[in-house]
This record gives sequence, C-alpha cells and structure tokens, in this order.
Amino acid sequence: MNILRSNLARMFFALLTSALIFAAAAESQAPNVTLLSTDNAYNPIPSPDGRYIAYVRTGWGRKGGTGGFGRSNFVSEVMVMDENGVPITTMPLADTFLSGWTPDSNHVVCFRDWAYALISMNGERVVEGRIPFDPNKHPAPEWVAYSPSLATVVWSRPMGNSLGAIERPGGTIVSEEVFRLERVVPSPDGRYLAVFGEFPDAELRVYDLRLESWTDLGRINIHPDTDWGYIQPDWTPWFADGSRLVFLRDSTLVIASPDGTTNTEVKIDSPAGLPVPSPDGKSIAYVSFEPRPRRARPDLQFWGGTTIWVVSAGSTARPVTQKDQDEVYDLKWLRNDTLVFDRVADEAFYRHARIWKAAVPR
Repeated sequence: MNILRSNLARMFFALLTSALIFAAAAESQAPNVTLLSTDNAYNPIPSPDGRYIAYVRTGWGRKGGTGGFGRSNFVSEVMVMDENGVPITTMPLADTFLSGWTPDSNHVVCFRDWAYALISMNGERVVEGRIPFDPNKHPAPEWVAYSPSLATVVWSRPMGNSLGAIERPGGTIVSEEVFRLERVVPSPDGRYLAVFGEFPDAELRVYDLRLESWTDLGRINIHPDTDWGYIQPDWTPWFADGSRLVFLRDSTLVIASPDGTTNTEVKIDSPAGLPVPSPDGKSIAYVSFEPRPRRARPDLQFWGGTTIWVVSAGSTARPVTQKDQDEVYDLKWLRNDTLVFDRVADEAFYRHARIWKAAVPR
C-alpha cells in the first residue's frame, strides 16, 4: 500500500509539474501560440496528411557516446505526436536524426552517422542501410532524403578529387563535379533534386531527373547561425506541387521556377532564414533573428530574438508570433492556417528546446 501511495504521489507531482510548465509558458505567449510538448525537442516535421508531427527529442549524454564534448554524445531520439501534442509513440522510434516522411505518411525517414532507415510508427525498419564511403579518403554528408519518384532514399557524396555523385541504394543517379558536403532534397512531385550546402551562404542547384540537366539558382541563405547544420534540422525550399522553390538571398525572398526562368522577389528588413511556403502556395513564412553574445561564450553570437513572419502575394509581411529570446531551428506549415516550429534556448548542450504551434490568421 505504501508503494502504491508513493507511486500515485509521483504521478500527481509529474502531472502538476507538467501543467505548471505549460501554464507558465502560455502566460508569456500571444493567444495564437501554443506549446505542444514539454519534451526537450526540436525539428518538428508534420506528416503529409497533417495527422502527425515527428520530432527529435534531444539533450546530452547519449548512450554509447564518448562521454566528452563531441557530437557522439548528442541525444537524437525520433518521436511522434499528433497535431495537438498528444504522444503517438511512447518510446523513441530510432536513435537518429530526422529528414521527413514518406508520401503516404506511414514511415519517417531517419539517418545518423551515415546509416539510414525508413521506420513505421510501430518501430519496424522497412528499409535500412549505410552510405558507402571511405572516411579516410573523403568526408561525406550523412543527410538522406526520400525521393517519391525513385521510391527510396537519396544522398550525395564525393567520389574522388574531381568527381561527386548523387546516389540511391545500389546505384548512381548522376555524377558531376565534386559536391561539397551538400544535402539532396527531392521535390514533392519527384521530378527534381535540390542540392545545397548546410552552411549559411550556400549554392542552390536543381537537377531535372527527366531532362537530366542542371540549373544553378545561385547563392542562398538558409539560416544565419553557422552552427545550424550541426544537429541536422530540416529545411526544404520546395512548394508542395514542386513547381517553384523559395529561398533567401541576403535581404530578399526569392521565388523561382526549377529551371530558373521565372522568379519573384520580396524585400525584407532584418536578418532572416528558414523560408517555407504554405501547402496552398499562397503564403510564405520565415524567421527573423536579432543576434546577441552567447551567455557562456560572449565571443560568439546566439541567434535569438526570433519572430515568425508571414507574407502573401501583394501584401506586406506580418508577425504571427511575439519576439522570443530563443533561436528557431526549424519552421514548417501544419496546414494553411497553422505553423509548427521549435525554440532552442541559449544553454550549453541543448538543455532546453521546445516545440510550438502558431495559428496564422488568413
């Protein structure tokens, strides 16, 4: 009986603590912003059908790590909740990073340390493998993404001093000049591959699988934080129908066709990143940043002071969140009227990160 009472007391305390955390967070937010989970987590990615949100639960002291300061100690546990923050998975689906979903919303696309897997929500690995490369000869990106037209994962890697390749399991898609540790992100319709680096100033190129041709869209800015790619958050430039891409170049939002023949430009006023189009293609959300010295390392910048903005054709950008002290690593549309995003605090070893939802007035 005493054990039962003790367990009940612990459960009550946990529920009370959780409720207080939610209440404290809600008090400091605009009415349209909702905390989705008290998990220490980042990189929310909605499923294509909008029913679920996969994310990465994080922290430090990963099992099997070296016990020091290297990234092997960074925790990355893939979890899934519904659009209201109710957990769908009670245990992590994988000890990996997350790049998205398969088009049928049945599997998450996972990767880490040059291994990849497609995993169902019951934890079944329907596909898994490794990126083939020799780490003693050439470094290679660990990022993989799912191609709808090829029905498998794709990646890029250098092959030699003057040759690189985009590959899939068992074969090469295209060989070309050396890829500089770049991501490959297929268009939702499967026809194109967007290729770009993870660093702030990257080159964006598009490969047309049908015509077997390249288009160079030039320099882009993904995120102002030079360490943004360290924990592998997701960003895709594609509109939902694959007909256009959106990206930032300095203080300009650029909307371009995959072949580069048409583009629209929208000027913005502050350092920004992570532009993403709404599912219907009528609006674009992005994040503005106000850098400040890091608490533990004042010689380095922390890209907090974040506000999420939305701009539509023929209108000026409008804020949909209040300015927040934390940094945003990932921004996605859940629906045409709802955004999901993370906020990562200025704390060592990623001790405080949360996932939020914001309603967007139409």
